[in-house]
Amino acid sequence: MTVAAPLTYPRWIALALARALQTDDASPRAREADALQARAEQCLGVDARPWLKPLCLALARWTTPVWRAHSIASLAEALLEIDAFHEGFDLERFPRPTVRRLLLRPSRMRPLPFALEHLVLPDWPTEAALAAWLGLSLGALDHFAGPARQYREATATPLRPHVVPTPHYRCVLVPKRRGGMRLIEAPLPRLKAIQRQLLDGLLNTLPCHEAVHGFVPGRNVATNAAVHVGQDFVIRFDLRDFFPGIGRARIAATFRTLGYSDAVVERLTTLCTARTPAPIRERLREDGSIDAEGARRLASPHLPQGAPTSPALANLCAFPLDLRLDGLAHRFGGRYTRYADDLVFSGPATLRRDQREFRAWVQAIVEDEGFRLRHDKTHAMPAGGRQQVTGVVVNAKPNLAREDFDRLKAELHRLGTLTNVDPALRSAVLGRLAWARQFLAPMRVEKLQRMFDAIGFDSLR
Repeated sequence: MTVAAPLTYPRWIALALARALQTDDASPRAREADALQARAEQCLGVDARPWLKPLCLALARWTTPVWRAHSIASLAEALLEIDAFHEGFDLERFPRPTVRRLLLRPSRMRPLPFALEHLVLPDWPTEAALAAWLGLSLGALDHFAGPARQYREATATPLRPHVVPTPHYRCVLVPKRRGGMRLIEAPLPRLKAIQRQLLDGLLNTLPCHEAVHGFVPGRNVATNAAVHVGQDFVIRFDLRDFFPGIGRARIAATFRTLGYSDAVVERLTTLCTARTPAPIRERLREDGSIDAEGARRLASPHLPQGAPTSPALANLCAFPLDLRLDGLAHRFGGRYTRYADDLVFSGPATLRRDQREFRAWVQAIVEDEGFRLRHDKTHAMPAGGRQQVTGVVVNAKPNLAREDFDRLKAELHRLGTLTNVDPALRSAVLGRLAWARQFLAPMRVEKLQRMFDAIGFDSLR
C-alpha cells in the first residue's frame, strides 16, 4: 500500500492552486494563460503575480487530454515538479505564498484512457451519486465503506473502544486436499448484494487481457487448455496468495484509471476489500497455511476470496502482469494463458532447452508486479510425458485425465447402489458429468450417462 506524501506547506499551496486552476476550466478559453492566471491570483492574491505568470504560461501549453486527465491531487503533484512554482517560495524576491481564497469546482469524472474511450461507465462524479446508484443513503454507504472500515484491526482497545469496524464478512476455513487450510471470506448478504451490483453494472463491462480464461464470460478451463494442445513443451507456474496479494493501492489505481474522483475511488475500493481479523491470521499461521508475508497481506486491505467482485477485479489488476508474461512467451516462441492463479506457457522444443533462463524471467516479472510464485507447484511437462493444464490432458487433444474419469465413474457406481439418494446431490453430480463429457469419447459419455440415469434420487424429500 502506498504511503501518502506529507502535507508540507508547498504541497498545501499546490493543492489550493490546483483547485483554483481547475475551476470552470471547461469553459471557452478557460485554459489560456490569462484566464489561468486570473483564477490563480484570486486564490493567492496579486502579490504572487510575478511568478504565477510563467507558471500559467507553462500550463497553457498542456494539451487538452493531459489537462483533463488530472485530478486535483495529481495536478498539485505536477505543480510541484515545475520550477516556476518553486520560484514563488524564494522569500528574498517574493512574499510568502498565502491562500487568500479557496475556489472550488464541482466534482467530475476524468476522461477514460486511450482504447477504453468506447466504454459507457456509470456516471459517479460524487459519493452521493454512487450511493444513489447503489440505492443507499450516504449514511448507509458509510456503514459499508466509511472511515471506520479503514482501521487496521477488528478488535477494540481500551483507548479506542469506538473504532471497531462492523464485520461485513464471515471467515470460513476449508481444509485443502493436500493439507493446510483455505480462507474463504464471504460477504454478508447486504454487502454481497452491493458487490454483485458493482460486478454487473461496472466490472463485467471492462475488458481483461486476452490471455485470461478464468472468470471471463465465454472462457473456461476448456478454452484455457485448448491453447496448449499438441505443444512440445508445457510449463505451469502457480501464484502464491493471489487474491490477498492484490492490495488496496492496486485496486484504487484501477478505479482511478476509469476516471472516478479520489473520493469515489476510496468508497469503491473499501466496498471491494477486506482485512482479515487477527485470530484468523494466527490460526492460519499455526497451521502453516500462510507465512509471515501472507499474514501481513491479510492484515492489510485486500481482495477477499469469496466476494463476487474479487475475480473480476483480480483480472483487471493483473493486466500489467498478463501483458508482460504474454510478451515474454512470444519472445521465446511460445504461448501464455492464465486461469486465476495458474500461469501456463507452452511452445516448441527450444522453450524446454531455454527453460532455465525462461523461469528466471517469469520469476523476475512476477515479483516486479508485486506477486509471488509457489515454487513447489512449478511443473515442466515435455511431450514424452503427460501434459495437464487445469485438469485437462493436452498432449494430442483435450482429454480428461484417467484418474479423474475413474473417480467420477466410481462415484456414479456408488450412488447407483444406494436407495433414496438425497436429491440435493443431483445438480452437483450432473455438473461434474457435464464437465467430463466435454473431453470424453461418445461411448464413454453414454456409459456415464447410463450410470447417472440409474441413480435412484428420492423425489419425496
